[in-house]
Amino acid sequence: MEAGVAISLRSVLKNLARLRSRHRRRLPFLTPAVERRRPRLAAEDYAARHSIEHTLDRKAELRRLAPTWPPAARRYHQLLTYELDALREVAKALHTVTGGRELEEALAETTAQIDQLEVEVAWCNGLLNKSSLTQAVLG
Repeated sequence: MEAGVAISLRSVLKNLARLRSRHRRRLPFLTPAVERRRPRLAAEDYAARHSIEHTLDRKAELRRLAPTWPPAARRYHQLLTYELDALREVAKALHTVTGGRELEEALAETTAQIDQLEVEVAWCNGLLNKSSLTQAVLG
């Protein structure tokens, strides 16, 4: 009698394990939320990285062409201005957050980036003024 109960108990456990594994594969809502989102997050990370790399490559190319090609100088100036405005907004938002040393480091880094961008914008303005002056003399 005990052997029969042990066998039936073993078969019940085996069937439960089968049901559990089957449901786990079929019912995605039983998996944790992060695991369900992992493929989408990986795709979004890849897309964001690709977009950032493309933007940085384009910015470097425009910076290289800016001294000799006025349309590139105008577009480079536009990109720098957008970036500078965004960094100023980030710095303003960071000032509203209470935090410790990490916040201070972020603010210092953002301020340094803003200073660097202001130098780039001034350089680009010089290029644009020089090209407009040259066009006025030639045209």
